[in-house]
Amino acid sequence: VLLSGLFALLTLGLSGCGNSAAPAAPRQAPAIASANSTTFAEGMAGSFTVTATGSPAPSITESGALPGGVTFTAGILSGTPTVLGTFPITFTASNGVSPNAVQSFTLTVNQAPVITSASSTTFTEGVAGSFTVTATGSPAPSITESGALPGGVTFNAGILSGTPTASGTFPITFTASNGALPNAVQNFTLTVDQAPAITSASSTTFTEGAAASFTVTATGFPTPSITESGALPGGVTFNAGILSGTPSASGTFPITFTASNGVLPNAVQSFTLTVNQAPVIT
Repeated sequence: VLLSGLFALLTLGLSGCGNSAAPAAPRQAPAIASANSTTFAEGMAGSFTVTATGSPAPSITESGALPGGVTFTAGILSGTPTVLGTFPITFTASNGVSPNAVQSFTLTVNQAPVITSASSTTFTEGVAGSFTVTATGSPAPSITESGALPGGVTFNAGILSGTPTASGTFPITFTASNGALPNAVQNFTLTVDQAPAITSASSTTFTEGAAASFTVTATGFPTPSITESGALPGGVTFNAGILSGTPSASGTFPITFTASNGVLPNAVQSFTLTVNQAPVIT
């Protein structure tokens, strides 16, 4: 009986040596592996995933005030911020193995740029002019310009300025950017007016009893309108820039033409209409 018991114990010991348990996985303290800052834009959905190493897999918690609209759940910082600013918060990763991993984190909420100034302005040819383009956003946006400007006009540090050497309409584009998307893009119109100038002669001659015509011409932008003042001989009128008719009286008629287009000064011309009388042998 004694020998049988010893044999049984020996058999059990040998059997146990072949079924030893696998070694437990090594435990590792947590470490946060993701960046310590991110940037969202006010009014736009954003997301940032906090990652950590360690064994067992650590859980991550957040402490500190978040902007309205942003939450932290299951390791993900996400949402649509309702306010801009800088928000210092803290992430802690823990898995039961000391020490916990603690990270000081900065969430910056920027504001996408918006151009707030008017979409057009008017300069005058030969006269110094200036227009400042303004924009909101955080950080403060920079503004660039694209498109052909008239000679004498430049754009620098948000200011369109200079003395234009040509009149006309110049379509250009302003873009405000500060790293928060989308950029602000504004289609802008620079109009360069030109004061009026009368370019036609300051006198003409008609003949009594004969139909005649004279056209008054003027430059300027916008195109000027021309008015007449002073007594005209019977049979002669002024309409749409044209002096015309069949004079019923001879003589010299001093009149005045004025060209205006809303750009000062108006152009004023002293004009002489001479009406001759054809000869008659009496």
